[in-house]
Amino acid sequence: MRSCLFIFTKRRKGREDVPKQRNEKSIKAEELYRQGWKLVDIAKKLGVPSGTVRRWKSNYNWDGQSERSDKIKVNVRKRGGQPNNKNATGLPGNTHAVKHGLFAKYLPQEVFGIVKELEEKQPIDILWENITLTYANLLHAQRILFVENKEDSNVYVTSQGDNGISYEHQTAWDKQGRSFAAIARIQGELRQMIKTYDEMTRSDLITEEQRLRIDSIKAKLGNDNVNRTESALDEYLEKLGDNINGTE
Repeated sequence: MRSCLFIFTKRRKGREDVPKQRNEKSIKAEELYRQGWKLVDIAKKLGVPSGTVRRWKSNYNWDGQSERSDKIKVNVRKRGGQPNNKNATGLPGNTHAVKHGLFAKYLPQEVFGIVKELEEKQPIDILWENITLTYANLLHAQRILFVENKEDSNVYVTSQGDNGISYEHQTAWDKQGRSFAAIARIQGELRQMIKTYDEMTRSDLITEEQRLRIDSIKAKLGNDNVNRTESALDEYLEKLGDNINGTE
């Protein structure tokens, strides 16, 4: 029994060692494939199922290992940006391509130009400019919302149609209340920005000029405490307003 099994096994192995003669159509199919034909077109040309052509391609390794590797590398290279496209380059973590690609596509040209000009600015400098701009708007708002006396009132047309005209009467009290609310909101935003700027000056990356801005403020106020009182902040705002008016 053992000898029979041994002989049977040897015979099967011997049969597998004999190379199988290729089908003439498979040879022709490979030639067409190397000429750039698609598998579906090859199947139609030779009158065989497309699955048969795919099986020939796999069994006879039409692409070859080296050619397949080169094809993968080419595909990887094609996934990059266009040649000489600076938007597609940059150090790891650089969002230059994303930022400029999206901005240039969706932002108006004027806004996009401003964005490029602001690239070199540091966040702390942008914050300082916002502090001065916010306080300048605060001074301007106080002039607009000024109430002369208790008789100071205004009447505005709110709507006009077939049913008549609607008016809104603002008394001096109404105007004063809205003025206080608007000014308080701006002052709250300004105080928060000043506090944030003070915290940013503690970084080792800021310049001496940036640090001296807040140091000068503290020296004038005579208080190095970050949680300064309301009166100290008001005094600072007044001094900042004098600086703004002095530059006009």
